[in-house]
Amino acid sequence: MLRQLIVENIALIPYMDLEFSTGLTILTGETGAGKSIIIDALSLILGDRADATLIRSGTERATVQACFQLPPSHVARQWLQEKALGQPPDTTHDQGGEELFLRRVLSTNGRSRAFVNEIHVPLATLAELGAMLVEIHGQHDHQTLLDPGNHLAILDELANHPLLVHAVKEQFDRWHDIATEQKNLRQRQADAADRQAFLAFQLSELESADLKPEEMIELEQHRSRLVHATRLAQAARNALDWLLENAHPAATLTGRAASELEAVTELDPSLESIATTVRSLQYELDDAGERVRDYLEGLEIDPAQLEALEDRLDLLRRLARKHRREVDQLPALMHEWQAEMAQLDSAEEREKALDQALTLAKEAYLQAARSLGQSRQAATLRLSQAVETQLHDLHMVNARFLVTLQAGKGEPRQTGLEDALFQVSPNPGEPLKPLHLIASGGELSRITLALKTTLAHFLPASTLVFDEVDVGVGGRVAASIGAKMAHIAQERQVLAITHLPQVAAWGTHHLKVEKHTANGQTTVTVTPLTWETRIEELARMLAGEQITAPARQHAQELLQTSRITDASGRDPTERPRPAV
Repeated sequence: MLRQLIVENIALIPYMDLEFSTGLTILTGETGAGKSIIIDALSLILGDRADATLIRSGTERATVQACFQLPPSHVARQWLQEKALGQPPDTTHDQGGEELFLRRVLSTNGRSRAFVNEIHVPLATLAELGAMLVEIHGQHDHQTLLDPGNHLAILDELANHPLLVHAVKEQFDRWHDIATEQKNLRQRQADAADRQAFLAFQLSELESADLKPEEMIELEQHRSRLVHATRLAQAARNALDWLLENAHPAATLTGRAASELEAVTELDPSLESIATTVRSLQYELDDAGERVRDYLEGLEIDPAQLEALEDRLDLLRRLARKHRREVDQLPALMHEWQAEMAQLDSAEEREKALDQALTLAKEAYLQAARSLGQSRQAATLRLSQAVETQLHDLHMVNARFLVTLQAGKGEPRQTGLEDALFQVSPNPGEPLKPLHLIASGGELSRITLALKTTLAHFLPASTLVFDEVDVGVGGRVAASIGAKMAHIAQERQVLAITHLPQVAAWGTHHLKVEKHTANGQTTVTVTPLTWETRIEELARMLAGEQITAPARQHAQELLQTSRITDASGRDPTERPRPAV
């Protein structure tokens, strides 16, 4: 449950530190006093999208902090452990629940940061956790209830069969994926003949070209030798002449020099290393000369060969231009087209395989959808009876509420084969009709509360917030709504914003929200009320600005009639009794 909410620089709240307890906590105040700001702050800590306009004017940063106490069985505890966001043992609360700390920081530059137990997390993570902690029900729930498109989700929530819902979605997605692939394959097959003819021609051309890796580099180097063969031959002959065949070739002269030095090394041993170096040069010059001779003998001067090589280069360049590829990319293109040809050739087999897979996927989907439909059908009776019971408690004693399943329109969907429809007959003799055709504002408020009460047992959230869900009712109906909220509060922590004193009187705790203006600054404050101040607040709600003695008397009667006792048997706000 929510134990503490600290709000700093949110809208008209400079700083606020609220503590909450079990039971039903009522928040009241005049219209425009700022009650919605508290809901906005709570929504922020639960992961709602932030609006920079919520930051208090004149400040650059706003912060909302919350402390929740998680009982041992709460689903959020395992989630925190899986996400490595749990708290160490020494933070366990004295009352046996693990404390969870959430923090949200807003900046005027549009940035928003979220923290779970002081660990920075993405906003989506905070929102996922927030859904397990608090459920907020507002006036807009009426519009949700009026839309038949939302009824199936509400029914599924009561039926509590998430695995069946997930199985239907999963099987539908598989069926849809196979059908999409089959459709695309058939579309390709419609153009397959033309495509195959095109690929066959292009592949024939590339395959006949007998492409080889890095061929272009080798051809260009060979062409360069053929084009400059005469100049290369002349240079090779001149080099050979100077090295080996001249009247005074370099190798011969170097050999003579080496012999001269070797002849006198006995006279001066220091010449030995020089003689060795010169002799080595002679050998290298001999070797270089032989290599030049081999090169010269292998040098070709063949115009016909040059012409053939030019033709080959021209073919490769033309293919590269045609297919908008580099020459060295042409082999890869050819392999790509060969693979596509093989795929087109096997399209018929693939279509047969897809036909079989589609049949199996459809059967699996229908089987999952029927199982889900059966579970939904069983839940319709439970939901109908449970809501009728709640409506009778809310002074709609003759109301009939019926949930029916109808065959879905068109193709099967991710949500299954059927739609749900909520129908109501508020008064005897009236036929059942869809909610949006019959329900008044007050009736919608009670039907919404009846549904929320029924579903409360299946919600993971341990804190429920009702934001003026009692619009359009009064008198004893309002009192029955307050009693219903108090009943829910026996199992879950409940926070309720209301303008009705008959509802407010049922609170275990009562907070008054007020707006103050001083020195040109407007602020919102929240004050816990005692027995006496509760009487004053209820009297104000009953009588308006001019609080009369009858209004105070009526307020006191409301409190005495509808107060809720705590475990000790005493109302926490009860006026202290004088000592005897």
